[in-house]
Amino acid sequence: MRSLTPRINTVTIVPNLDKPDIPKIARELLIWMEKQGVKALLHFDDATKLGMPELSADTDEIQKSGAVICLGGDGTILRAVRILKGAAIPIIGVNLGRVGFLSEVEPDEMYPAMERVLAGDFSIDERMMLRCVVRAGDFEHEYLALNEIAVERGCFQRMLVMDVYINSVLFSTYTSDGLIFATPTGSTAYSFSAGGPVVSPANELVLLAPINPHSLFTRTVVLGARDKVDIDLTKKRFEVIIGVDGFPVLETPIDSLSIERADSRAHLIKLKERSFYTLFKDKLRVWDTWLR
Repeated sequence: MRSLTPRINTVTIVPNLDKPDIPKIARELLIWMEKQGVKALLHFDDATKLGMPELSADTDEIQKSGAVICLGGDGTILRAVRILKGAAIPIIGVNLGRVGFLSEVEPDEMYPAMERVLAGDFSIDERMMLRCVVRAGDFEHEYLALNEIAVERGCFQRMLVMDVYINSVLFSTYTSDGLIFATPTGSTAYSFSAGGPVVSPANELVLLAPINPHSLFTRTVVLGARDKVDIDLTKKRFEVIIGVDGFPVLETPIDSLSIERADSRAHLIKLKERSFYTLFKDKLRVWDTWLR
């Protein structure tokens, strides 16, 4: 939908500082923002690494920004989603990574794109997210994901045995290296590498993809957006790794976890009218070229 955002006066910049060229790009963008009269913030971790403690902001401050600007690849955008914790703040990515399925802007377009963002001249693409609740004894914690939730075996462990319930009814017992629960946005990520289908983000559904299953039943299952999945891992208590958008958040034996559509959504800034299918085809070609 078309944004009705007034001029933006505060932004948070989320750079991937592990890439050697990005600190310089981030500093130049910060200087440019200052010249525009815009207050620019950095997550406190990034402010420390860049030696700019005066720009340090905590999550509460970042959630009041007019926009979040990501410098890096898709992983940087996913990191911004984690930082926002469900807050409906517009996010835009400058593709300084390899492929950038989620990134809207190429490096040579950055400053004209920033002028449009500050002017509020953009559309918002709302993306479905997943909510995951993990339980282990008295421990319980909630996570949000834009791409996927992955449940995987820990290092040097045997395959997991997982009873999967859909809407409180036992669906199947999976014996596998793990399970991936992906959104349509995440269908081009980990789920895709596990053999799952590509799904337009215009849809709302959940993909359940087994990882190396020890079974004749190896297909990805498509679940409805309103379906709730519960996974019981108490049959054989092995150490598991819970991954949220490619980032391991927990590594321990757990009792159960629940996965369902989140109430909050990711708000991605769109400056161009592009077909998802054309974008996917073009990005996949870039990926194949990079692999060669």
